[in-house]
Amino acid sequence: MNIKDFAKRLLDKAIEKGFSDAEVYLSNGTSFSVQTLNGEIEKYQNSASRGVSFRGSYKDKMGYSYSEWIDDGAIDIIITEAMQNSEILEEEEQDKLFRDYENEKYSEVCAFSQDLQNISIEDKINAAFAMENSAKSVNEAIKSVDHNGVSYGEGSTLIMNTYGLRLEHKSNSASGYSYARAVKDGETKTGGEYWHGLKWNEFSPEEIGGIAGREAISKFGAKQVKSEKYKVVMKNTAFASLFSVFTSVILADTAQKGLSLLAGKLNEKIASDIFTLRDDPIYPDLAWSVSFDSEGVATYNKAVIENGVFKTFLHNIKTAAKDGIKSTGNASGGYRSPIRVSPKNLYVVPGSVTLNELIKQAGGGLYITDLAGLHSGANSVSGDFSLLAEGYLIENGEIGKPVEQITVAGNFFDLLKDIENIADDLRFTSIGSPAVLIGGLNVAGE
Repeated sequence: MNIKDFAKRLLDKAIEKGFSDAEVYLSNGTSFSVQTLNGEIEKYQNSASRGVSFRGSYKDKMGYSYSEWIDDGAIDIIITEAMQNSEILEEEEQDKLFRDYENEKYSEVCAFSQDLQNISIEDKINAAFAMENSAKSVNEAIKSVDHNGVSYGEGSTLIMNTYGLRLEHKSNSASGYSYARAVKDGETKTGGEYWHGLKWNEFSPEEIGGIAGREAISKFGAKQVKSEKYKVVMKNTAFASLFSVFTSVILADTAQKGLSLLAGKLNEKIASDIFTLRDDPIYPDLAWSVSFDSEGVATYNKAVIENGVFKTFLHNIKTAAKDGIKSTGNASGGYRSPIRVSPKNLYVVPGSVTLNELIKQAGGGLYITDLAGLHSGANSVSGDFSLLAEGYLIENGEIGKPVEQITVAGNFFDLLKDIENIADDLRFTSIGSPAVLIGGLNVAGE
């Protein structure tokens, strides 16, 4: 079935049934994954998904429905469910469909690689084996690579509404991950590394596996440190994981519900002078980049925090209307989920020094590489956190002995003000971040 023809028939039928406007959001995707263990394929999966969400104004109320059945026979069912749902909707502020698209400037975004799509399944499987073999070859203490695999996915979306909006987007990406387990003298340590991207030629399975193995080995002999306040260099991935817990504070719907400490602080200083946070849905060569959000609003690169000053909340159409401004293009949602607000390619702007230079600047203190307990040990409303951590001592400006079984605690908003320098090693995970140097962080150990 031609998906665009189906969308048009659904919209036409909705108007015929009494909807004053309507929108269709179609999503289509496929995925592949392979996991290896002890030189054999442990798990192999190929899957596909497809779905449609519908929303529209019926008797001045917005109705919603979705279906994984995309066929002419589903049209009446989809419309009837949306009618029924509109009758029970009790929200005072209704969602509005986007109609001002003709005044939007949609950037050209390439989030699809034909070269990546052409990589054979055999090559992906061989890459998984290469990662596992590389990790094991690091040291005889590596007993197993318990989590090791390669995955690939591609998808497309189509948004159409009765105001004439019609937008399409296609994306794909691949990833490789390897987590090694080392055992020596009764100690068990683990180390991991991963890659995610659009360019297969930038993926080195041997390098990923080697890093995982070396990280596991480097943790042998880890000890606690004395409880006190330390100067801390936080690894890029560790700071990204910490920041991701608190991203809700920059979302307009969170602030409008009274759940963000940043409410009422626009244009106020909330972080270090050197700290800038951007939301860039059109960031080049990222698989998640897209030129429009889930409501069809054009996306763009924006400063959320600039040189320590809070510049903007992230908005969709509904939250923006409530604040009397234009949407920032941050509506999100799939065919199964309602429209909400979320960042897209949120990242901390990197500095100009290397990680090694940052560690030298620290002189002493700790290099924190991993944080645990993020969901239970961090309060996204107050900003307080108390998290298990591990990493390494910094001794005379160099990475020294491994450290474990410590707890780092503080307030995230205070931490932002205490950032003394930022490295140049930007890496995208849950969000994008380089390593940061924090002036002082409370550490509980022995």
